[in-house]
Amino acid sequence: MKKCLMLFLALATALSLAACKGEKDPKVIYDEATKKTSELASMDVVSAVSMQMTQGEDTTDIKMDLDMKMADINTENMRYLATGTTSLMGQNLDILMYYENGYYYMDSMGQKIKYAMDLDAMMKQIKQSTEGASVDSSYLKDITAKKDGDNQVLTFTVDAEKMDAYVQELMGQLGTNMEGVTYTIKEASGEATVNKEGYFTNSKIKMSLDMNNQDQTVTMVMDTDSTYNNPGQTVEVTAPDLEGYTEIDASALKNQ
Repeated sequence: MKKCLMLFLALATALSLAACKGEKDPKVIYDEATKKTSELASMDVVSAVSMQMTQGEDTTDIKMDLDMKMADINTENMRYLATGTTSLMGQNLDILMYYENGYYYMDSMGQKIKYAMDLDAMMKQIKQSTEGASVDSSYLKDITAKKDGDNQVLTFTVDAEKMDAYVQELMGQLGTNMEGVTYTIKEASGEATVNKEGYFTNSKIKMSLDMNNQDQTVTMVMDTDSTYNNPGQTVEVTAPDLEGYTEIDASALKNQ
């Protein structure tokens, strides 16, 4: 279960931050909004994620509400704070994740851990998130666009075969890939809203996949609904109390 929860937290965070990317061609709108959002110096994102995991006849529902703030993105002073709640097996678990000065802090399931994370590695993770989790527009198909007042609403499906390699790479770069585990994407689709300034303001993503480990398969269905608050405005990030965290080797997370 710990492995599944680590997978969920990593994948949900990445997807929650992602503006998975409608008169211009929808792909042009997508690419322009992706670029503009990726250049933001700070972000404030609120997301609601639900996931159903099925193995044999056993089904587990997980829900997570997460409030994420980032400041000074792409600089050595970058700070990232995520707070929220995960509902798992009838229990509500508080979550806190924080990054500053080369350390990633996590307070969850009664454990407070921290581990060194190179700034460049963190920047890659942030860059993935702010560029639609690195899903190139060539991955998308059946993209349509419609006007909604001053906004453009994009709807799309994603090429499942291309997403297989993407998810495997994503989990590896996030440091949560587990040896012998592979992912098979069955379906992925979404909707994204672009405001008149050209920023993403909302994204909804639905993805179904199988997580395969030797002779075991866990089927997952994940829904993510994210709102980007006041894109383009400065975001203040206040550090939480960082006392009492136990330092570990990041590689140990793969074996938990």
